[in-house]
Amino acid sequence: MWGDFVLIKAIVFDLDHTLFDRYETLRLVVPMFRERFKINKDITDQFFWEQICWADKNYVHTGWERIFKHLVEQKVFEEVPDYQEYVDFVLSCFKKVAVKYPFSIPMLREIRKRGYKTGIITNSSPEIQEKKIQMLELAPYFDEIIISGATPYSKPQVEIFQLMAEKLDIETNEMMYVGDHPKFDVDGSRNAGCTPVWVKTTGTWIFPEIEKPELQVETVEEIPQIIDRL
Repeated sequence: MWGDFVLIKAIVFDLDHTLFDRYETLRLVVPMFRERFKINKDITDQFFWEQICWADKNYVHTGWERIFKHLVEQKVFEEVPDYQEYVDFVLSCFKKVAVKYPFSIPMLREIRKRGYKTGIITNSSPEIQEKKIQMLELAPYFDEIIISGATPYSKPQVEIFQLMAEKLDIETNEMMYVGDHPKFDVDGSRNAGCTPVWVKTTGTWIFPEIEKPELQVETVEEIPQIIDRL
């Protein structure tokens, strides 16, 4: 099977939970909640952060509704906000703060030094994701960046992976795709013909119908080691 991997010419990444530290970003977001919503006085910032991170790890792949429900169940809010108000607020925070993993840029420098093309495919709106990429100072390390909101496609549709291959002037089977979401990243890229790598940031795999990929890493810091194995 390893013989199939020698053709890799490009390594393409997901953004959220892959190239930046969402949990440390959420630590900075917690005080912003106090400015916007009425939080129970007995709830410390540390407790709030631990609960939102726990919920994110366990429920982010099934939607934000369950994360919000968990915070409500933990009686974080003195006055429970409307769900859409909560979502709009969190999204607005992600345009203000983003904490990069210390190893993301060194890893990208290393794989580009080895001659690989690089890209990002991320779901969401250009307004939000472009701001994150700007705050994280990631743009100079990529040949192409595709944000689903600027295209007719989104992950896990194979077309968005095919679009990236076209932009990089390669075939999809020459592309490694690295991401945390079992359905959007792993299954989507595999169906497009790419070599998927699962980043186990959340540590949860809640899709028993989807086969786990052979290549798995704890963080993207390990990607050069994966390349060495090919």
